[in-house]
Amino acid sequence: MHNIMLFNADDRPFDVASINRIFQSENGFHDVRFNEPGGAVIEADYVEPDDSTIVGLSGNRNRISLSGTSDATFHAALILQRNLETPLRIIDTEYSFDLILRDYPDAETLRAAIANAQAS
Repeated sequence: MHNIMLFNADDRPFDVASINRIFQSENGFHDVRFNEPGGAVIEADYVEPDDSTIVGLSGNRNRISLSGTSDATFHAALILQRNLETPLRIIDTEYSFDLILRDYPDAETLRAAIANAQAS
């Protein structure tokens, strides 16, 4: 796994204002940026004491990308899921798993489900 992608399970685009609200209100998100040169409509850093990830919404608003596959990455994904109304699909850039994020309450059970999916 290199990076993580989140999609709305119903394939609807994400709402920029909703993502911005999460970035502005949830602990751990910092340095919110708009219209990044890499194509992100909105992007922020999610920082924990010993770890971090970059979270960005694609230009077409269909995908949220998270850098890496560390615990910070999974924590940021779970925060997004808790704050968005629709179930999110979580996939890695190698397409080695495709899970519904809402089914996993924490990073540990998510990591276990990913390992199980990759072993299948």
